[in-house]
Amino acid sequence: MQSRYDSNEFDTVEYMASSGGLSCPDADVRIDYYNADGYPQLEFNGGNTISGAGVEATNGSVYDPVVLSLLDDPTPVAMKILDFSFSDLNPFITVEIELEGNLPPGSDMKLRVALIEDHLSYGSSSYHNILRDMVPDVSLTISNSSEIQTETLSLAIQPSWVLENLRAVAFVQNDVDREIFQSCNTLPTPDFSMRYFALGPRTVVGGQSNTFDYTGLFNTGTQPAAYTVTVAPTSIPGDGEAYFIYDNQQHTSTTINLNPGERAFFRVVINNGTGNEGEALLTLHSDNGGTGDRQLAYKLISDETEILVVDDDGAFDYETLYFIPALAGTGKTVATWDHNSTALDAGILMCFDTVIWSCGWAFPSLDADDRAAIAEYLDTGGSLFITGQDIGWDMYDQGGAARTWYNDYLHADYISDDTNDLTLDGVAGTFTEGIMLNLSGGDGANNQDYPSDIDPRGDDASSIFTYSAGRNGGIMADDGNHRVVYFAFGFEAINNADDRAAVMEGIVSFLSGGISSVGEDNLPGLMALLGNTPNPFNPQTEISFNLASDTRVKLEVYDLRGRLVRTLEDGVMTAGRNEVKWDGRNDAGHETPSGAYFYRLTGPEKTLSAKMMLVR
Repeated sequence: MQSRYDSNEFDTVEYMASSGGLSCPDADVRIDYYNADGYPQLEFNGGNTISGAGVEATNGSVYDPVVLSLLDDPTPVAMKILDFSFSDLNPFITVEIELEGNLPPGSDMKLRVALIEDHLSYGSSSYHNILRDMVPDVSLTISNSSEIQTETLSLAIQPSWVLENLRAVAFVQNDVDREIFQSCNTLPTPDFSMRYFALGPRTVVGGQSNTFDYTGLFNTGTQPAAYTVTVAPTSIPGDGEAYFIYDNQQHTSTTINLNPGERAFFRVVINNGTGNEGEALLTLHSDNGGTGDRQLAYKLISDETEILVVDDDGAFDYETLYFIPALAGTGKTVATWDHNSTALDAGILMCFDTVIWSCGWAFPSLDADDRAAIAEYLDTGGSLFITGQDIGWDMYDQGGAARTWYNDYLHADYISDDTNDLTLDGVAGTFTEGIMLNLSGGDGANNQDYPSDIDPRGDDASSIFTYSAGRNGGIMADDGNHRVVYFAFGFEAINNADDRAAVMEGIVSFLSGGISSVGEDNLPGLMALLGNTPNPFNPQTEISFNLASDTRVKLEVYDLRGRLVRTLEDGVMTAGRNEVKWDGRNDAGHETPSGAYFYRLTGPEKTLSAKMMLVR
């Protein structure tokens, strides 16, 4: 895998467990640092964890999307090795760290240096990137932009090590979250090499046109070099376009010449025209060779899109192969979001009526930021379908807040890790009645090693798929505010397209059934939103809701950025059905522009929210 990247791009360190013959005490310390509990365990950038490795991962190519997604991350840390020696009487290394921006407040940054040896024989195999020793940590004493820290560290070289197979990797790591901010090594700098970064999100929800934040291109080689930069649409509608702005001019392709150490900056623009979703691919090509082509995808999603598919499976194309085709028959507008490319927050999720979240076999399945975004989305009336093996195992393994979130928002209890059962039956009386699923073979992903056993939690949840032994593999939940469908296995493994389409149609139908799961005949005991009519609207719409009793409530309108637009009601309203009109104006009486808005009903015990569309 390392051969696909130049020495400026990618560093690998292998910490071998003490059960093997290539371990060292420092390797055991580092394994404990990452809380490794399954082998092999891969840590990308110190935080993106993948456990286990099948035959498809033998050469590492399956992990390329993960690595590539990290290469464009901006960092305030620049570092280089000024000098080193492995062979003198006093071997040493001198590392310079320069800050090009402020370090995050509250961080705990350490400079670490790993001594690594290649071509080590053990048994009948030859091993590379094996840790031999960790130099004692050095805390960073700098934190603000333009500050420089230089450290000369002594190295302990053992006589048995082969010096020509030895190298050092220096890296800066934040012990608060284990993120690695930058690394460098003692390998020779290539003649031709490039690095790059992308500021800001590369997937955006909004209007029909967007200018993305800056992309930076660096010549990190030793020689002057030419780079061809090209942007090409991959899914932009016929009346749309994509280009980038460089040197105040629009380009779809241009050549940029840079001396060693020089940088170039440009911005991608996507115009969707009348389309729903537009994507363009930016390609960085080194004309002189060296680093291979690097590509960055940029996407603009209309805020009128109904369903968002979150691609959080790490390194696979399951959303394209299985989810999007299964959604074709629902009649809904759909967009995809690459979690590797751009992080998600609740504001983004709330732009969509339904979110489908596909988890892969990478841990954490959902980190704290993911869980917070999903929680806020569901708290404001969202609808979620989440699927993936070992979500429950991971949340229970983390315990604490992760386990509580799993219980509260997925409405599930985790029972066991592996049912060893790849057949499930739909439950009578639910939308899955009469459907039998096979998770093995066919044209599915055939990737289920640990389909989990779960139980529905609370009166709001019920089982919709059971394994042949009567254990539960899928549940649905409706608490009167949000709806959730949760599969403790990967949807992509369903072994034929007809079953995937039938299951997805039922899921979307259930999740699209409105904010409340009850009919109006049963509303007297509930606080519930009943929708707005018309929707879309111009210039006026009527928002309807039910109250269980005479209650003080607040009804507000927000824009997509979460800014308050209008307070429609703030006081005691009567029990039963209520209607409130909004004329598309803000609190100052000015007309608001076309677009999506949220109306939020806040009562003493809960808050409900829904989306509406104003079309001028």
